[in-house]
Amino acid sequence: MKVLMVNHSGAASWKGGDSVQIRETTERLYQRGHQIAITNNDQPDTKGFDLVHLFNCREFNNFGKQLQSCDKEGVPVVASPIWISIPKAFWGSRATFSAIQDAMESGKEDNLRLLKERILVLEESGEAHYSNGFGHDKKFGLPKLRELMQKVDGLLPNSYLEMKAIRDDLFWKGNSFEIANYGVNPKIFLDSDPKEFKDKTGINQPFIMQAGRIEPAKNQAMLCWALRKTNIPIVLIGSSENWPAYGELCKEISGDKLTIIDHLPQSLLGSAYAAAAVHILPSWCETCGLVSLEAAINNTPVIGSTFGHELEYLKDDALYVDPADSESVLTSVIQSFEEGKQHPRVSKLKKRVLTEFNWEKTTDSTIKLYNDVINKVSKS
Repeated sequence: MKVLMVNHSGAASWKGGDSVQIRETTERLYQRGHQIAITNNDQPDTKGFDLVHLFNCREFNNFGKQLQSCDKEGVPVVASPIWISIPKAFWGSRATFSAIQDAMESGKEDNLRLLKERILVLEESGEAHYSNGFGHDKKFGLPKLRELMQKVDGLLPNSYLEMKAIRDDLFWKGNSFEIANYGVNPKIFLDSDPKEFKDKTGINQPFIMQAGRIEPAKNQAMLCWALRKTNIPIVLIGSSENWPAYGELCKEISGDKLTIIDHLPQSLLGSAYAAAAVHILPSWCETCGLVSLEAAINNTPVIGSTFGHELEYLKDDALYVDPADSESVLTSVIQSFEEGKQHPRVSKLKKRVLTEFNWEKTTDSTIKLYNDVINKVSKS
């Protein structure tokens, strides 16, 4: 079959897990004899394709334009929504950023402990608060996105938890879907040598690592805040170009204990995972946490967030943090740090990731849904 893979126009600069999924799945679809084209375009030319696969419905204005292009040519559409509750994630990321800034400026550290009770996020459409439903639909485009989602012929969410969130938040009424879990590429990341990273950076002592864009949604400032009274080094690997002030806040909190590395090639990133004592992702926006899987196959203890859909991947083979609670972050980091890489939880997660989460299985699910959608559309 001939398929067009489409991400939004800004995807190249964001470098998220959706781009990795596109690249890894496309390679395997091509190996299985399918014709695949890739574009980051809000108004793609869909003529001549058997099916269009859209990624990331969270950029709903772009998503709407892409659907129009598909509708114009009458091409069936499959979507990988990469969906989390946007109002909740917006509240969390903005509230924690604001609260940590306030605590740094005022010196009133106790205020941060009351984050859930006292923080309001104000927008034109109203206020978002931890206990009041996290704001209004209008600001976050949910009514429009719900309307757009009904035009999608099939869904490829990354977990059953994501599928449930799509049903709950976006009211999708279709019945053609497959779960396409994120995978890892063992050829790149499995059992990397930590020496390469240590030699390149000079970081030889045990450190806590977080990989991913440096921004409020990823919550690195909360990690820095939680560990501010410890002597544990922190290494953040990711760009802060979209939120430079946030990167500066992390530096202000942690000082010399913090190392920020803007980008690493994949081979060296694998070495960084292997060198880290713990990898943590206290995020507000993960449908999986691909970096957690990559860290796990390097025998590195993993800490996930209670907010997103990571639980379906990590289960009880990782520790978790409440991304709004610095004490939760500190407790989990210290526990994981002290348990070390020999804890049974670490080897169990590594084995399960290698068994359950690989791009070949992702591709199997993808092809199954493609065929299902094409057959249903052709009969309608």
